Amino acid sequence: MIGMHPELYGFPELALFRRDTLAQLMADPPGWRGARAELRMSGLLRSVAQAHHGEQTDQTVADAQVWLDARRSWRVEMILDDLLGRVAPRIGVEKSPETSSRDNYLARATAAYPRARFLHLTRHPLTTVESMHKSWHKLGYWEIQPETFHNFCLGVWYFQHQRIHRLLQRLPPDRGMQVRSEDMLNAPRDVLPRICKWLGVDAGDAAIDEMCHPELAYHARLGPAGAVGGGDSGFLRDPVMHSTRLPDSLDIPSEWLVDPWLLVATIDLAHRLGYDAG
Repeated sequence: MIGMHPELYGFPELALFRRDTLAQLMADPPGWRGARAELRMSGLLRSVAQAHHGEQTDQTVADAQVWLDARRSWRVEMILDDLLGRVAPRIGVEKSPETSSRDNYLARATAAYPRARFLHLTRHPLTTVESMHKSWHKLGYWEIQPETFHNFCLGVWYFQHQRIHRLLQRLPPDRGMQVRSEDMLNAPRDVLPRICKWLGVDAGDAAIDEMCHPELAYHARLGPAGAVGGGDSGFLRDPVMHSTRLPDSLDIPSEWLVDPWLLVATIDLAHRLGYDAG
């Protein structure tokens, strides 16, 4: 939605900041037993194909792979700089959940772009855990007992949001902003103008109208065979804007086996992020 603003450009999930160089990134075995490196390159391949060739096809994705292979020695920010230059004068918007999954990933991003603005987009922990569990529990990436998988998902929510929240506490107000995703989806015409004003871009009705049509984005659908993903699979299959459920409490289902300390810490953080403590 934000990347659909006429002055902005929404990239898919680039997941660049896992390593220092492109060579390291392309061979990166996930330390958290996630998807293989080549499966996590879809967003980058699609971005290069679109930015360099104006379309995403089997051929342009193959050309993007050749272009990246020839630049393995580049630092990851050099790749992003190239993409930013090609979409200019529009301002790049990039959302990769992985960037907040490690302290050093987030530190690498903030060091590379010391003037960047960070929008902390939150989601209620209960609906997040439900979504994570549904998407992840059968993947087999992690050696986690089924009965403790909710605890794992809750830990992902807590530690990633904690990292971003701490970052925003260190930034001046013009560089950090938090928004509840539920508010943006359920009342976009109230929230989007506020985000636009913070970013210093047009907050008029025409711009907001464009932002309410994420399905029209370059990267809003599944990509070619060589780069199918690049974002949340549910969104890529159905990118039309939908309202969303906002639980009225932070009470977890009784069948979830959750560490008591993690639950207390999660409730405290969720309250600080604007969610009802129940």
